[in-house]
Amino acid sequence: MEKLILIHGALGSKSEFEKIVPLLSEEYEVITYEIPHHGKLMDSALTFEINSLVTHFLDFMKSTGPSYVYGFSLGGYIALSAALKDETNFKGIVTQGTKFNWTKDEADKETKSLNVEFLSSKAEGFYNYLLDLHGDYLPELLRKTAHFMISLGENPIISKKSVENITIPVRLTRGGKDRMVTQEETFEISEGLQNGHYFEIPNMIHPMGFISPKHIARLISIQAGSFHYQWASTPFGKMTYQVIGEIQSDSKPVVLFLHEAIGSIAQWQDFPKNLCEQLLLPGIVISFPGYGFSESEKKIRNAKYLHEFALDYLPAFIEAIQLKNPLLIIGHSDGGTNALLYSTKHPSNVKGIVTIAAHYINEEETKAGIQPAIDAWNEKKLKGLEFFHGAKTERLFFAWANTWLQPDFKDWDISEDIKGNPVPALIIQGSNDQYGTDQQVKGIVDLLKNAEAFFIEDCGHAPQLEKQDEVIAKINEFIVKWIR
Repeated sequence: MEKLILIHGALGSKSEFEKIVPLLSEEYEVITYEIPHHGKLMDSALTFEINSLVTHFLDFMKSTGPSYVYGFSLGGYIALSAALKDETNFKGIVTQGTKFNWTKDEADKETKSLNVEFLSSKAEGFYNYLLDLHGDYLPELLRKTAHFMISLGENPIISKKSVENITIPVRLTRGGKDRMVTQEETFEISEGLQNGHYFEIPNMIHPMGFISPKHIARLISIQAGSFHYQWASTPFGKMTYQVIGEIQSDSKPVVLFLHEAIGSIAQWQDFPKNLCEQLLLPGIVISFPGYGFSESEKKIRNAKYLHEFALDYLPAFIEAIQLKNPLLIIGHSDGGTNALLYSTKHPSNVKGIVTIAAHYINEEETKAGIQPAIDAWNEKKLKGLEFFHGAKTERLFFAWANTWLQPDFKDWDISEDIKGNPVPALIIQGSNDQYGTDQQVKGIVDLLKNAEAFFIEDCGHAPQLEKQDEVIAKINEFIVKWIR
């Protein structure tokens, strides 16, 4: 299991991670690091200035070995500064809400609020939170932190120029409602990095103690997972993809995963990895432009948007990465429709397709299922999507919802586009899918030459997540029957 080190921020403590560690422990061996002069290290004899902290953290990393590192606020600054000096044990860094624009004036501004009188009268909630963390030590820690900031303002380490030599992957994240750290300063550092990416979560604030542990764990998991991503340049923008296993000979099939309407690589969870391991095949999971970590898309959608994804975007991606292998395409929802369209147009490239909750017509049930999603969005119940899509989330959500409800999509029907498709196909749907009836499956099977239906009882729109074992077993059976 890979190691993950968590570093808290200034005025924080590693105790802040107590509810976060269990949420990450299935993925990583999680190790928490206490910054000297904080928490149980309040009496540290170490000089409280950035170079000393960097040396202390590098010594800590030598004892833990190669690790991923997450740094909140000051923790992110320490991590990047340490990587500048020696990135030997760093496998990747995720920062959240880290201030990079340190100057004398900025330090003077920040330190004005670092006293008990100001905090207790102007930020009572935050003050009480810090008091719970540090008790009687808080006034002393505030004084120490003010001196630290003044020193950092006079001798900052991180700049767009200085980070150019960092080669490990770095993800710089920031909340859109963070009033302590600007988008400009964070984005500027990301541009200087060789393998950096800026990601903004629009509705997230700054103080860790006021953010749900579940949300912080989700941010860390998704961002650290992206260290394994690659980017392909296409005429439609850069597309993110992740390779599972090793693609060797051009003759061996590759499993290609196409996501749903508001999906991404991360939203498949562990399904691609588990399926590929079961099939003993390599895989590629992609995010189309406008989704996940792929480049933003500005194009206004119309009734042909799925045709464009399947017949323009997907071939461009395959060409960009020079993929010559025959494909086994697994598509969820919109991705299933894309699989149908692509395989009909390019049957010689495809060994088989598996659609999960795909559509070939726009039913009344489909449109009826969208309105509750819009209601949930308006009630701020879908903000979790921001951790997957960042600042692109709102545009992406309404690009989906509004397109399926617009008048020219009312009679959307791809029957003639997929009719006679000869590629072996497994058409899967949950019995309780809120976005389509059994007709979606029956109609597709009737139109294709070599297709079989598979309904999963007591299952909704995402069988690959809700009934993963059953789905994998059925796909394996399908592969044995049709492809091997």
